[in-house]
Amino acid sequence: MDARRRDGPRQTGRVPTDDAPAAPPAAATATPAPDAPATTAALDGEHPLVRRSLEVLGQLLTGAGGSSSTAGGFVEAHLGQPHTSLVLERVALTHTRSVSVGAVVADLLAAHPSAVLGPVEDGEAPTWTRIDLDGDHVSVPTSAAVAFPAGTAADVDVVVQLSRSEFDPDPASLRVLARPADHAAARALVDEVLATARRDKGFFRGRVLHAGARLPLELQPTSLGPGGREDLVLPAAVWAEVDAATSALTTRADVLREMGLGTNRGVLLAGPPGVGKSALSRVVAREMAGAFTVVVVDAAAASSVLRQVYRETADLGPCVVVLEDVDLYLGDRRAGARGTALADFLAVLDGTEVYTDVLTLASTNDPAALDAAVTRSARFDSTITLAPPDRAASARILDRYLGRLPAADAGDDGEQRPRVDTAAVAAALPAGATGADLREVVRRAVLDHGRDLTTERLLRVVADGRWKAEPLTGTYL
Repeated sequence: MDARRRDGPRQTGRVPTDDAPAAPPAAATATPAPDAPATTAALDGEHPLVRRSLEVLGQLLTGAGGSSSTAGGFVEAHLGQPHTSLVLERVALTHTRSVSVGAVVADLLAAHPSAVLGPVEDGEAPTWTRIDLDGDHVSVPTSAAVAFPAGTAADVDVVVQLSRSEFDPDPASLRVLARPADHAAARALVDEVLATARRDKGFFRGRVLHAGARLPLELQPTSLGPGGREDLVLPAAVWAEVDAATSALTTRADVLREMGLGTNRGVLLAGPPGVGKSALSRVVAREMAGAFTVVVVDAAAASSVLRQVYRETADLGPCVVVLEDVDLYLGDRRAGARGTALADFLAVLDGTEVYTDVLTLASTNDPAALDAAVTRSARFDSTITLAPPDRAASARILDRYLGRLPAADAGDDGEQRPRVDTAAVAAALPAGATGADLREVVRRAVLDHGRDLTTERLLRVVADGRWKAEPLTGTYL
């Protein structure tokens, strides 16, 4: 501490000696009360925890009540009782529900000018968060307290708190504090806020969402891009199985409910890389988006937040959950696979946590690598195996990619013919060439020759093999 600053008055006078009598004791005087503005200024530079500790210490020494500038003091000031003597009704909120509930609380705050906004965390101002929704946005309170006088949000005095957590699986919570005699009113207000949020504030329903790979889970609107069934060359049996799966949530949903059979459906798309698993999932998701909410979950997210993703479906309405590359996180335990993702998966698909109206579309490059518990019929109702296209299908895929090229000049018979004989190019491809390989063949040809593509040039691209994905070789420094 600075030696020039003292808590008490500084005494001056002659030091007594053996030759001089001691000065008589000074009369007792009262210590002046500290100047409040000066004290506040002196503490402004201290850490919030230091300020709060000193504030609590002062309250203990003086018996004074809490300050309304702190979270606890705000509650006590508006409810007139110590914080520990109140009742608190709390509900954990998922990410999407926290946004909806925040919007309802914002509406209540705007509708009642007598409501008072305050902190929910000491040293932090009430916080609003902006949520982007495909070019539009909504701003809602995510960390704030609101004191509602009797006759506004409820018939009694209440304090509503919204808070967020950066580390818990539940990303947010709604809390309503009231006097013990008013507990029923607090519970009724919680029920009303939740019902209004679900009915009127479904900002995420019907959208395409991407799940982030960290806790707490956040869902961000995204896009699946263009493309439909006409862009995929697949056997009719594949489309028939896909349509049967989607009917569980559409045309057959009512009868399944009546018979107690459930509307959830799981489809596993299996096959080597490049055969169209991801493209098929996105076509199905694109067809169902709007009437259904689509949640795309990549391998990184599913390995850590899978359980939280399915919990979100309770507020999102009928859902399509797209799980990519499940073999990366649902491996066979007998082969040494570890982690919580498998347990989470088993819990949300035919396990301890029950969900309805959810179609799960999962993909894997290696179904043999999956744990046996994953592929039980109660989890995946059907497995669709996609194989590399045969020659006829390869020619049709090439036709799709080359269809925008202008036709060649008319022949002697007056008919215009394509510049590229796609059947001849397909016949030159090695066995096992996938749809992704065909796309790369066309891309290589365009890079080399631009729009001036011919059968001979495509055949040369196929023959030189540069379109194949080869492992890197060489010296690494």
